[in-house]
Amino acid sequence: MAREYLNVRVDSDLKKQLQELAKRENRTLSNFVETVLGNYAKREFMAKRK
Repeated sequence: MAREYLNVRVDSDLKKQLQELAKRENRTLSNFVETVLGNYAKREFMAKRK
């Protein structure tokens, strides 16, 4: 699957929280955000199929 860039602006406090969560899971910030967004999208699409 092709990968693309997605630039977003977030509050500095949110960024710090995401960085801490990523660190706890031994992930990069980018990988953590991609994983969280992917899980959210899957959950929402599955909910709408029911």
